[in-house]
Amino acid sequence: MSQNDTASRADLAAAALADLFDEEIRAMGDAGIADIECRALELGHKAMAAALGRALERYDLRLCSSLPEGAGVHDRRGRTLATKMGDVTFEWTRVRAADGGIDVPLADAVGLPVGCRVSPAASEFLVEAACDVSYARAARLLAKAGGSSVSAMSVKNSLLRAGALAAEEDARAAESLYGDGVLPGGEGVAEELCLEADGTWFSVQRPGPGEPRRLEVKAVCAYAGKEERGGKVRRTGVARHACVAAPGEFAREAVAAVGGVYDLSKVRKVHVGSDGEPWCKGIGSFLPKAESVGHLDPFHVNRAVSSCFSDPGAASAVLGMVWGGDKESAPAMLSACAGLGISRPGRTAEVVRYLENNMEIIAADGPSLGTMESENQHVYGVRMDSFPCAWSVRGASDMARLRCRSVSGREIPRMTRERSMSERRLAARRRRELALYAGGAGRVPESIGHGYEPPHRARTVGAAAEIRYAADVDGGMVAIKG
Repeated sequence: MSQNDTASRADLAAAALADLFDEEIRAMGDAGIADIECRALELGHKAMAAALGRALERYDLRLCSSLPEGAGVHDRRGRTLATKMGDVTFEWTRVRAADGGIDVPLADAVGLPVGCRVSPAASEFLVEAACDVSYARAARLLAKAGGSSVSAMSVKNSLLRAGALAAEEDARAAESLYGDGVLPGGEGVAEELCLEADGTWFSVQRPGPGEPRRLEVKAVCAYAGKEERGGKVRRTGVARHACVAAPGEFAREAVAAVGGVYDLSKVRKVHVGSDGEPWCKGIGSFLPKAESVGHLDPFHVNRAVSSCFSDPGAASAVLGMVWGGDKESAPAMLSACAGLGISRPGRTAEVVRYLENNMEIIAADGPSLGTMESENQHVYGVRMDSFPCAWSVRGASDMARLRCRSVSGREIPRMTRERSMSERRLAARRRRELALYAGGAGRVPESIGHGYEPPHRARTVGAAAEIRYAADVDGGMVAIKG
């Protein structure tokens, strides 16, 4: 269909809707523009949902107009799909293949995941919304925007599926980097990177006997530097990663995520800001070609020293030594304060060990860091701490993975039909496709010449329907009419 034909049909549809809206406006009497707009949206979505259902049925009939030898129609079944325009109801054909397997040509052609009740677009909306608000609120937002009504459980399931896909994607990126040595493909160039790491603790949902009642979401952010924009100092080129994982596993995934933004081969030095935890300090070693320089976040130093005293003035004197160039004397000063009864003895001993264990990274030369506390609060805490709820380990990890993607503008992975299939169904489909291709889906023409050569093509017009949609050649599928 040409662009002009599409525009002409769109004009006809608009004219039909205008007549419908005109009748509604007359029937509504003295209604204001807000009520008129809401009614128009309701009617428009209802019309679009009905039209999409009919279009899908037509597509299904075209796909099934020519079935492969030995295959036949098994049955036709009704489906209702929750979408961003409301419920879409249609029928599709199930085809029994020659080997006894059941295929759904329409679902294969449009990539509808197996067992899908919420459309991929609506699911994306729900996941994005659930990254900011509760599951129940996300469901209400979809309905209020003119989409289908779904339950909070449907929202949760959409988020869990997206979280599982994100976890798979992160694991693949880490394995590709550390197992195969393939860089993630980031195009940003920075010889020096600032990388900050920290953990945030959340309550565990219904912990069993002997199980921990708190879990840690590990998070990292990397950036090339800071600049002033709009009266505020902002980081440039921020890359994020967060999840619940063991330190080594997390570090590999985090560096792979950073490599999705920056070309790791160009990084010569990385400034690692942390609270002194071993897994945080050691994350720079996962960039083997870059020199790692540690920095202890001043926030944690100030808080630790201040916790030893009831008198803020005494704490300021010790902190003056730390930041005034005499950090090595600070532990001795704290011990003396404890001996004189000026500071709390037990807490002072802990802080002295903390300072001594991290002395080399206190007040280290380098760029200004110290943004991780704010990062954790505004990216993770604002969602995961703001509602009166606890988290399962998987739920917390999924939410953290999706939150960092949502805030960074990074694409949240979609569920595809193939990935939604069981191993048994996938194996059967692969056997069937191999048998089809072994028989020859078309002739590959010879190409003789030099320089650029056009890609080989196989003509599918006239081939059986199963070959056409298995090869995913839309032109071949649509061109044949029964």
